[in-house]
Amino acid sequence: MHEWPLLIFTLLLQGAVGLTLFLSLACGGEKFAPCTARRMWVPVFSACVLAGVGLLASVFHLGYPLNAFNALRHISSSWLSREILFASLFLACLGVIFLALLFKLKVVKGLLPIAVLLGLIDVFCMSEIYMRTSVVTWTHFNTLVMFYGSVAIVGGVMFSVVGGAHNSSLLRWAAGAIVVAVLVRLLTQIPYMTWLADVGLNDALTFPHQPLTAFRALADCRLAGWILSVIGVVIFVCGAVRAQRGWLFIGGVMLLVAEVLLRFVFFSIH
Repeated sequence: MHEWPLLIFTLLLQGAVGLTLFLSLACGGEKFAPCTARRMWVPVFSACVLAGVGLLASVFHLGYPLNAFNALRHISSSWLSREILFASLFLACLGVIFLALLFKLKVVKGLLPIAVLLGLIDVFCMSEIYMRTSVVTWTHFNTLVMFYGSVAIVGGVMFSVVGGAHNSSLLRWAAGAIVVAVLVRLLTQIPYMTWLADVGLNDALTFPHQPLTAFRALADCRLAGWILSVIGVVIFVCGAVRAQRGWLFIGGVMLLVAEVLLRFVFFSIH
């Protein structure tokens, strides 16, 4: 599939935003403080790597990677330009935070919320790119739910590994956020599937049917992704409650594989 760079970009960047979000909330809560530099530099560095690799993958999606900066020329009118801008600012802010940790500067807690805000705005811009296309399966608010769901799921799994493994409260907190994300996604499928059925019947002349055909052809892959999500979140929660890293690892891997499958379906239907 020629859309692998976009799959890597969207999942890794959303995961980096989620990891930063969980870290910021943990450091801002008295229950989880203090967030020492020794504990923070690993998750911050991990977020930098995720975002950096994701941005690099997005460049290779372009026909002419050396012309990537030209995409920034239409910020006032293009969601793609806004996405690139906020992704770059997000990564730059993470880099400053990491440097501040290395030099033991007391500005990290103030910069983390800024990085989170930039990242969440970037995910919104990312969603708008696809929701404003002619691909019928993307134009529903389900796209927004799926993308922000990845922020919680991928970010929560990564946070449990690199940021919260030392604290059972942090693990349960991350698990709770993942449960909410999976439930909201599943509930969103009800109006989404109803809407797609109505589109297929009533808007034959308005929307191209190729995306709907591809969407139905990938039903098995989509079902496998949802089943893995549900089983994975159950195992992950059990691991968080019982503080068993083996269960956390298995559940986390299942959740990440499910994310890849669902994102594969997303980019294969246009």
